[in-house]
Amino acid sequence: MNYLKKLLFFFLAVFFANKIVAQNTSTKYTNPYTNPVILSHYPVQELQQIETQDSVKFNSIVYYYTQSFLIEAIVCDECPTTDINTVDVSTFEYLRKRSERHSRDFYKYGYKITLLSIDELKYKLPIHNQ
Repeated sequence: MNYLKKLLFFFLAVFFANKIVAQNTSTKYTNPYTNPVILSHYPVQELQQIETQDSVKFNSIVYYYTQSFLIEAIVCDECPTTDINTVDVSTFEYLRKRSERHSRDFYKYGYKITLLSIDELKYKLPIHNQ
């Protein structure tokens, strides 16, 4: 019986350790000044200028590149290791729908992306008002 308790404890420890790692990686690039996706579209100086001159635009940019979609790793045997925190949502914007979420699996790269609908976005970009 003692062996079963130790085995159960081991599995629970591994499970919760994986949860903690997953939470840490999902918040890895929440700072827009260190987020590689945001920085590929906006240089630091431009971001700083936008932040001081137009806080709504700045918040829209950060929200769009970090929270306007859901992303999750897909377990597969032959997937390359993809840092899902560096997936650029703008490459999938053409798939976003007005009133329903859209999901797409990328088994080849080891992740699934779900775009929030335009109607449920907290901040909208000019392209969402068309």
